[in-house]
Amino acid sequence: MLERRTFPVRPGLRLLVGVTGGLAAASFTMVALGGEPYAPVPLAPKEAVLPPADLVEAAATLLQASRSDDRPAIGAMLAPRLTLIDGALELGLPRRTEEIGPFETIDLALTALADNIGGIYEQPFDGSDVTPFAVAAERDFIIAAIIDGQAWGRDPLLDGAICTYAYRGFDRAAVIALGEHLDIQTSSVFYVEAPVAALVRPSHAARAASMLQADLLYGLDYDTDAPGGWIAVHLPDGGSGFLNFENVAISKPYASGICFTRDASGSWKMSAQTATNL
Repeated sequence: MLERRTFPVRPGLRLLVGVTGGLAAASFTMVALGGEPYAPVPLAPKEAVLPPADLVEAAATLLQASRSDDRPAIGAMLAPRLTLIDGALELGLPRRTEEIGPFETIDLALTALADNIGGIYEQPFDGSDVTPFAVAAERDFIIAAIIDGQAWGRDPLLDGAICTYAYRGFDRAAVIALGEHLDIQTSSVFYVEAPVAALVRPSHAARAASMLQADLLYGLDYDTDAPGGWIAVHLPDGGSGFLNFENVAISKPYASGICFTRDASGSWKMSAQTATNL
């Protein structure tokens, strides 16, 4: 069997940017023209929730069942009908929801869930049954969702659910307009968790060109060259500045994780799965 791998797209995605031709940082001595001035788009705060003790216990039960590949125990923690939330890399596109289930077997449920993990999982090269690969990928996704350290919270698409993430909303029309104004894709929008200086040159010795504030959506500038470890960004006052993404966490408001709701008996069940898909 092939080694299984999953490729999730997660919130706080750290960007990787290549540089060709062996260009040195000293080659970049000017501030690029960049785009026109613009107003960054506000990002809504997280609606964080402290999970109650019985939810923590339910999540721990699901975690242990997933780690030990206890299919009956996993099945006991899943709601009969599950909601999939599919977010796109392009933030200008709306998120979509789909209800799936009920399923005759737990393997069928896990295989269906594995189609919404934010990427692809490796499949058998000989065309044999994909189920073991799908089940393994979904178990990995559930485990990562529970232990990845995100603040738990709400998702506006799920009434009454508590999720292993807290969705951050934004004005989608404003993001589309920002992309058009800067002539960038809406997947090139980002935010920072704390104020950070964008520099006039890609050098730690350079002065600040502008301060980027937390919880505002700015635009990346892929048209301006930058050496390894650096990336250009569109400045609100116009032009471009530079961030060192090895020192600055460049984040995107993507959502990924699982959600729980209480069933008729008052027990918490996994009822939804959210991912950002390619």
